[in-house]
Amino acid sequence: MQLVSELQPSIRVAHLYDFPKGNNEFESTRIGYCYAFHLIKSGKGKIAVQGRTFHVRKGDLLYFPPRVCHSFYSDPEQPLSSYNIYCELWSPVPIATQQHLVWDAADFNSSFLTEMKEDAAIERLPNYVPLQHHETTVSLFEHIVNQFQSPHLLSDEIVRCLLKAFVLEIIQLSATPLLTDYRIKPIMDLIDQEANAERHYEAWLELSGLKKTQFHALFKNATGLSPKAYWTRAIMKQAAAALRESNRSITELAYGLGYSSIHHFTKQFTGYYGVAPSVFRNRKE
Repeated sequence: MQLVSELQPSIRVAHLYDFPKGNNEFESTRIGYCYAFHLIKSGKGKIAVQGRTFHVRKGDLLYFPPRVCHSFYSDPEQPLSSYNIYCELWSPVPIATQQHLVWDAADFNSSFLTEMKEDAAIERLPNYVPLQHHETTVSLFEHIVNQFQSPHLLSDEIVRCLLKAFVLEIIQLSATPLLTDYRIKPIMDLIDQEANAERHYEAWLELSGLKKTQFHALFKNATGLSPKAYWTRAIMKQAAAALRESNRSITELAYGLGYSSIHHFTKQFTGYYGVAPSVFRNRKE
């Protein structure tokens, strides 16, 4: 089996495409020559692939392997617009052609077909991945398309590196068994970004719009941790980073993290990492 870490992606075609208004039956029955990723920029519609139908909107990522027949059905009143990447995954140099799909199986020319290798991670990639709460991943995809169209000398190498990072991240996201509810993801981000000793549990609960038991259940499903345990992990990560990066005293560091007592901070840190903050800061391993 080919290791996914050995991916050598390269782009054959990449652009922003605005689906036509009104009836767009010509977008149905598409068959690709290479691996295709589509990020919905705006509009709404649905796609059909391998006997399944997905309703799509802004922030949805669509993936189609080579030779897989699929169809787009764009809403006539709110037509889809998408960033599209058609790529090789196992070759650092794309096939020298702009041909990336056909609309009739009878027109399929195997000489344009990308190299395909067996890889379990790639084969498990879903056709539909909602990315509405993965802003960095969305921005990365848009940046890859824009960079591909740039005339700068290093653009090709930048695109290859960014595309590999993107594919690996999508593999990681799709392989994660924990599903993040859209009401929980903003709270996770808030805790990660503003971790301090002053918990704002009631604010989290209000922001989620959920009842306490439902909030706990969905949070545990998304993270594998209770809200309190997730908060503790976030603040301890902040504390560990501060001990390594700052020359502030441990007392100053504790107060900066919102602790009213150095003793409380030391007890919590020691309980989490198994060593006191001073030992953690000074150890070399």
